[in-house]
Amino acid sequence: MKADHCNSLKIPLWGLFVIALMSVLYLAKSVFIPIFLATLIAFLLSPPVNALTRYYVPRSLGSAIVITLASGLITLSFYYLAEPVGLWVERLPTEVQQIERKLSPFKDSIETVQETTKKVENIASIDNGEQDKAPNVVVTGPNIFYTLLNSTQAFLIGVLSFLVLLYFMLAFGHSLTLKASSFLQKKADKTRMIRIARDVQHKLSRYLLLITLLNIILGAVVTLVMWLVGMPTPVVWGASAAVLNYIPYVGPAINIALIALVSLLTFEHLAQILLPPALLLVLNLLEGQLIQPMFVGRMFTINPVLVFLFVLIWGWLWGMAGIFMAVPLLVIIKIILDQLAEPEKNNDSEATAQS
Repeated sequence: MKADHCNSLKIPLWGLFVIALMSVLYLAKSVFIPIFLATLIAFLLSPPVNALTRYYVPRSLGSAIVITLASGLITLSFYYLAEPVGLWVERLPTEVQQIERKLSPFKDSIETVQETTKKVENIASIDNGEQDKAPNVVVTGPNIFYTLLNSTQAFLIGVLSFLVLLYFMLAFGHSLTLKASSFLQKKADKTRMIRIARDVQHKLSRYLLLITLLNIILGAVVTLVMWLVGMPTPVVWGASAAVLNYIPYVGPAINIALIALVSLLTFEHLAQILLPPALLLVLNLLEGQLIQPMFVGRMFTINPVLVFLFVLIWGWLWGMAGIFMAVPLLVIIKIILDQLAEPEKNNDSEATAQS
């Protein structure tokens, strides 16, 4: 009876723990996002740092070199992509009339829905006539100058803290596990903690490098295909395909919608308009359903439902940063759970052999 009572209490306690944890992660996201992001990028950049240490380059110096090269490459990419992206941002508001003209066959049905909606709103306003007489309260926000200043300061502080954390993670993160394991009393627990940490670092680094390589190849192929079908600024769509492909399901869908919109603005005939998004859909299906499982599936097999739920949960908690980090965090959890389950499997096999 006491055991059943204790088990019945565990579920509410676990529920309260999860709610408290999610509340802390949401309220302190400005602190946790740079920490989590720096940790994941450190896993991605640790192989080149380790390679430099084999050539007798100090880890502190090698970390600085790798971060400088990666930052320079990202800055250079933004520099070359800023102009074409800016042109599309400026052009889009002026192309609204062209979009309306090409979507004119659907205009009648949309207007019918709008008229029905207005009738429903009119009926609702008649029923709530007294509420409509209430005075409107206008709340004026802070000056736009102070808003931009605050947002710029927050962005700069976040970037600076991220870079500092990333450097310390690369330069001294390998010794954190050994220091943390020293607080454990049992030798078996120390060995297990070190084994789990090394397994997470090794497998997650391989996973991130492999996904990054596949995304770069996908971006290059998308750039070539968009150039062949006559899409303007094909490099932009290749870059967006490579970046958004880090987000399972949601990212490729966003990229297909963007290319469909640009194709609608660029071409006149229906076949030409549908060809670029259709080709991109085929490429994403080949990469996501055939090529990626051939390589990543050998290391990790994760239920797609869990992946989608993790993307939703972390996107709700931390926005776009959470969406990008959702799958790597899920991979870390899976590696840890697999490592914790290994001793049980070994014990079961030993018991079977003895019997």
